[in-house]
Amino acid sequence: MNTRRHFIAGSAAVAASVTAGIPLGAFAQGARPEISSLSLGFGIDPPFAPHIVAMQKGWFREAGFSEVKTRTFQSGNLAGEALVAGEIQLWTPGNLPPISMVHNGIPVVVVGTASVNWDVEKLTVRMDANVNTPEDLYKIKIGLFQGSTSSAFLSVLAKHYGLDERRLQVVNLPPPEQLASLVSNNVQALLCWEPWPHRALATGNARVVHSGLTSYFSGNNGQRVKVSDGRSVLVVSQEFAKRSPNALRAAMAAMLRGQRYVANPANTGEVQRMFAEFQKQDLELVRAIWGNYVFNPGFDDQYVADMERTAAYLEASGRIKKRMNVLDYTYTDPLAGLDKSLVKVEGRWKA
Repeated sequence: MNTRRHFIAGSAAVAASVTAGIPLGAFAQGARPEISSLSLGFGIDPPFAPHIVAMQKGWFREAGFSEVKTRTFQSGNLAGEALVAGEIQLWTPGNLPPISMVHNGIPVVVVGTASVNWDVEKLTVRMDANVNTPEDLYKIKIGLFQGSTSSAFLSVLAKHYGLDERRLQVVNLPPPEQLASLVSNNVQALLCWEPWPHRALATGNARVVHSGLTSYFSGNNGQRVKVSDGRSVLVVSQEFAKRSPNALRAAMAAMLRGQRYVANPANTGEVQRMFAEFQKQDLELVRAIWGNYVFNPGFDDQYVADMERTAAYLEASGRIKKRMNVLDYTYTDPLAGLDKSLVKVEGRWKA
């Protein structure tokens, strides 16, 4: 079920001028947002900390929005449909769903990075499953949300260790059901993103055998092995980018301000408390998983590499054809208008 939260951004919670704190003078005279209400596609994990900070601090109001709404979705497909239909204006998924959508003719475009999540996803197994080597994965069932970035994770892991991916027993489950199935021993491993691996570890009968960046198999325990190219990206519909350029720039200005605040170590404690309260999550859990996320808003060579490798996985698995250059569906002009130093590679898509 979709859920909504409303924030009336015109409250007196923050007494500041309209342009105070907006990066590099985001607004020229007459460049107010074309819409007054902004709807965000939302989730439960730390990539949404900048959104929460920007809402709670009143920075979307300062950017010109009188109301901010949030919506959550059961799947990336539903969120993508809502984006194209104009029901939400800014979506923050992992990078795999929008890459798939673009290649299947759905008119969306990447306008920014919310966070780099290489070490967020973890392959977590029951201790009594006795998984010590990559080959031991053949004998267990692995809970995995198919079509997510975890699918790419498993494919890259299998290729790295010389496994036959077709022999891996995958059970298609969303993360909450993965955890329940792990506890009941209906699956012996889960492969998904935080906070679910942390919650699995809290049962006392689970351990991580591989994260996005590190192996814990017996043969190479502690070795850096990058099998994740995951990052959370900021996505809008092409129509919104074309018809509401001021609103897009305003939203990006508020988001950039939120990202910079979250990335500042001096603010970590405050941000973690704000995030935990907003999301109704345990503060200790938030603190435990926080270090897995890097709040880097820029476009650089690593952005291109992560996106291209994810697209290569989709192509190899037959989910897309005629792979496009990532820069063909990357729109960097709004971010460059706020801070050119953040755009190391320029997108080719233009409004």
